[in-house]
Amino acid sequence: METVVLDLFGTLVPAPTPRERTEAATRIARVLGSPTAKVEAYFSSTWQVRHDGTLPTISALAAHLVRNVQQTDAPYGPVTDVLRSLSHARLRPDPAVTDTLRSLRGAGLRLGVLSDASAEIAAAWPRSPLAALVDAAVFSCRSGAVKPDQQLYDEIRATLDTPAHGTLYVGDGGGKELRGALQAGMAVLAVRRRGPDDALAFNATGWFGPTVDTVEDLPAYIQELQ
Repeated sequence: METVVLDLFGTLVPAPTPRERTEAATRIARVLGSPTAKVEAYFSSTWQVRHDGTLPTISALAAHLVRNVQQTDAPYGPVTDVLRSLSHARLRPDPAVTDTLRSLRGAGLRLGVLSDASAEIAAAWPRSPLAALVDAAVFSCRSGAVKPDQQLYDEIRATLDTPAHGTLYVGDGGGKELRGALQAGMAVLAVRRRGPDDALAFNATGWFGPTVDTVEDLPAYIQELQ
């Protein structure tokens, strides 16, 4: 095993919950002067367009949100500011996760992140504590595809310059990501979704292959493989 590619939400950081989505919608609604329900409806109905490359920048995302919620091309700067604040908070990992990534790097493994993510997450990534601990990150909003599209798996392998047969993909299973990794020729390991029981997951499917409880179990799992 030469490389480990990890999912982000539900794997390295907790998947968001319905309560957190409502809280985010409330903050945005406040700066827009709109009902929270309208902003929350926007988030619920636009997962695909927010993640598939249609809105690759935080400005494009904020403008799209304002246009859909207020039905007008009103200024979107305040929404951009809220999105940035929310994204930085979501990318704060548990210390045990960063310790695990350091352990994997110390064992000589190359690390990558492959995530279905909207533009505010991609924009916040360079300032996340996780960014300095991985060798490459690929985000769907910038790549123009969502999991399990093979374009994403090809891109992360090319960026890391690693063969599929030497790569272990690790994720909680949202977006049919595990099936996509298998199709790409990678070894696959599922982790139980990080976060509360009601954490949100898009297009998750069942999995009957190898599974560990958390990312913190990875070093021991990989040691057994070797």
